[in-house]
Amino acid sequence: MRQEYLLNLQCSGAAFSNMVDRFVSSGYKGKDADIPYEKQCELFAKIGGVGAMSYLYDENSMHPSDLKRLVNGYGMRVGTIAPDNYLKAKWKHGTFAARNPDIRREIVKLGKDSMDFAAACDAVDIMFWMAHDGYDYPFEDNYALRWGYIVECLQEIASYRSDVMVTIEYKRFEPLAYQYVSDTGKALLLCEKVGLDNIGIIVDYGHALFGQENPAESVALANTYNRLSMIHLNDNCGRADDDLIFGTVSLWQSLEFFWKLYDINYDGWYVMDNWPARIDGYEATKAFVEHANTIMRIAQSLPSDEIHRLQNENNIPKLLKLLREHSLKG
Repeated sequence: MRQEYLLNLQCSGAAFSNMVDRFVSSGYKGKDADIPYEKQCELFAKIGGVGAMSYLYDENSMHPSDLKRLVNGYGMRVGTIAPDNYLKAKWKHGTFAARNPDIRREIVKLGKDSMDFAAACDAVDIMFWMAHDGYDYPFEDNYALRWGYIVECLQEIASYRSDVMVTIEYKRFEPLAYQYVSDTGKALLLCEKVGLDNIGIIVDYGHALFGQENPAESVALANTYNRLSMIHLNDNCGRADDDLIFGTVSLWQSLEFFWKLYDINYDGWYVMDNWPARIDGYEATKAFVEHANTIMRIAQSLPSDEIHRLQNENNIPKLLKLLREHSLKG
């Protein structure tokens, strides 16, 4: 990674897709916008600042050696492997928390197979977002029973091989009104219940925001329990998962977020989780890389010792003055 890039960035391919949602089912950009994976590699390499390519794992996946060769050929490594546990209608009644034991056995097999795949292509980790493990209505669910199913499934997957990291992404809601793994505290509890070293959590900046968390506190807590495994970057207005370019809405919180990550010596990966439905995908990604690295550059320039001193004194006016002097110009 070139010197001007401060972040270990990996990408998702959403920026180079048709951007389909429930309002525009035909997509915002047309079917021709669905760019093949190899072309995505070429575009991300051209943009610069991207060190890894994430990959969706399903029954149609390429051979792991071919994937590794392809991504390495563009000067990157294979990033997060995302097993497809959310894109198919068969998962609509849950995966890890499914009432049907056959579905739970299927998700465990998917997890184990994806770990083998990740190991074979030297991927960063595997990631599960439990999109369909939740509920909509009062009285719908036996909460403790289904939470137990999640723990059991993850224990079996994570214990399958200790050389592959299993990373859990939490989200407050969507597509269900309530998701079981909905915040930092629950995600940490889940990891502690599983009790294995190769399971950790993603702190998704946007998920933390609209989950009414302070993202900097979330990473501090996850780090305290040695469970901080991955960072997802995006932004929103605090109401929904808008997946805007990082730091464009909540600038002060994004600055604290990066400062806290620098303060705890986080040296892991950051995923650009952007949904530029109305912006050109290439230009949006280029702006994302530049914006995120700029905010990290400011964060790293802040006088940490002085910040810690003023925090201990609870001297808010002097802290705000220090932040203005070191981050605002003019």
